[in-house]
Amino acid sequence: MPPRSGPAWMTGPLVVYIAVYVRATSRIAQCLRDGSGEASLPAVPRPRGIAVLVALVLLDGCHESSRRSAPGSSTASSASAAVPSARRPKQAPLADEQIEIRGGAFKAGSVPGSDGRHPELEPRRYEVELGPYQIDRLPYPNDPSKSPLTGVTRKQARQLCAKRGARLCTELEWERACKGPESDDYSSGKLWDPRCAKQPRSCASGFDVVAMGAALREWTASDVNPTVKGGASGAAVRGAAAAAPGPAHRCAARQAVDPDQGDKDLGFRCCKGAPNAAAVKEPKLGDVFKKTHLGADRLQKLLASDRHTAWVAKNVKFFREPDAAHTVVTRGPGDTMGFDFTVLPLIWHPVPGAEYLLVTARSGKATSFVVAYYVLGKDRYKLASSFIMKDEAGPVAFAYSDSIRPRAHFSSCWGCPGETGKVLFRDPDSVVILQP
Repeated sequence: MPPRSGPAWMTGPLVVYIAVYVRATSRIAQCLRDGSGEASLPAVPRPRGIAVLVALVLLDGCHESSRRSAPGSSTASSASAAVPSARRPKQAPLADEQIEIRGGAFKAGSVPGSDGRHPELEPRRYEVELGPYQIDRLPYPNDPSKSPLTGVTRKQARQLCAKRGARLCTELEWERACKGPESDDYSSGKLWDPRCAKQPRSCASGFDVVAMGAALREWTASDVNPTVKGGASGAAVRGAAAAAPGPAHRCAARQAVDPDQGDKDLGFRCCKGAPNAAAVKEPKLGDVFKKTHLGADRLQKLLASDRHTAWVAKNVKFFREPDAAHTVVTRGPGDTMGFDFTVLPLIWHPVPGAEYLLVTARSGKATSFVVAYYVLGKDRYKLASSFIMKDEAGPVAFAYSDSIRPRAHFSSCWGCPGETGKVLFRDPDSVVILQP
């Protein structure tokens, strides 16, 4: 079957503008993913001569929308509201002071899609139970009249704690003390207060432990044991140096460091009490792609829950399997090129710890879309990226291969110029959907 003419969201491969168009489309896809742009990619008109103008206008619109609505904007009207308020210590720290951490459950790990999250190191949020223990209120030597001791190896840190009848904290004990009773993302609260990096002793966690993750990396007694060969391994280190970007100060952020290394920004603190045996759930590498089920009503609610896709949350219909996938292939030359095709939702694991739900469907009679969601838990999702095609009735199918982890394709006519796009994983934890 000869290739059909392209839908309104695709145009012919004119060399004069293809580079500009690809760049603009990529930026628009990123704009949609990070929540700074409008809800859809408007249809590209069929007259090819104005494609460059359309692409540039769309790109400029994305920038303008980003300036209007990007979170944490530094404009005068929102600057004061963007500065979080750190939690202050209840009283000034004392020498050799320890904080009692009661036994109980807390939420370890991080939420997929969080800024700075590395899924191969940080497990998806889960509940873990710890017994009671005590932790130094300040980094060793736990004395407000002295600077933290740095530049020691983990073995030396263990020995120094042992001389005090204590031990190095496990990384989950460190994380619980940092997150506090409300399982906050940062020791400063739900948001990072950059003032904590400049004055770490002025910031306390919900348990009143001071300077956690503010201006120092800290040894723990735990190890990073990757479940995938070749993954990062070493001693588990928590916290961040003062100059590190905000997301690095998250309580769940982990690093794997050579235990014999001694850096100027690497210190430690001690714990007492029976060490908790609980260990971090090391992220695993799941099946590359796996078909799954999602009801149209559930998808419609997911679309409606995010402003970028809310306008297509009506009359949502899935394409029919396997007929629709077969149609996409036979519209073109018919060569599958070694890919499998489906219009069913897919669970995708591009790297250890990263899990996404990919969906293609139609809204109304002539608007098709491809969306990617972070999988937060059982039947819990958050929008990661979207690509909406006006004047395209579909069907639109996924083309995928278990031998290619970092990407999938979507197409309305496989092998037809201008009618195939890509779903790309971007390190450390994001997805971009674009039409190259």
